[in-house]
Amino acid sequence: MDQLEEIMQKSTELGKSIALTPMYQEFKKAEYDLLHNPVARKLIEDLQKMKQEHYGKQAAGIELSNAEQDTLKQMEYTCLKDRQVLISNDANTKFQDFMEQISNKIKDGIKSVEK
Repeated sequence: MDQLEEIMQKSTELGKSIALTPMYQEFKKAEYDLLHNPVARKLIEDLQKMKQEHYGKQAAGIELSNAEQDTLKQMEYTCLKDRQVLISNDANTKFQDFMEQISNKIKDGIKSVEK
């Protein structure tokens, strides 16, 4: 097995190990529960649509009005008041933090060889 194949194999093994962690399992359960909760799903879809519209304006160089910014903040607040959205958001945040830690460890490994 050459070096690239070995790296790919280790990457697959790492992915499997991640998938077996309680953190990943909680993330997947929260995602599933959110997708099967019509009220929570609609809240998230509406928020994503609003964010896309705002992003499009900003990309076009159009500054958002205070009212638009306030509406977005209110929509985010409304979403997080929904229990299922909050659970999903927390699980997603924890999992993303975990993945960032893994990425940082990989970077540390690379830097240790470069010294």
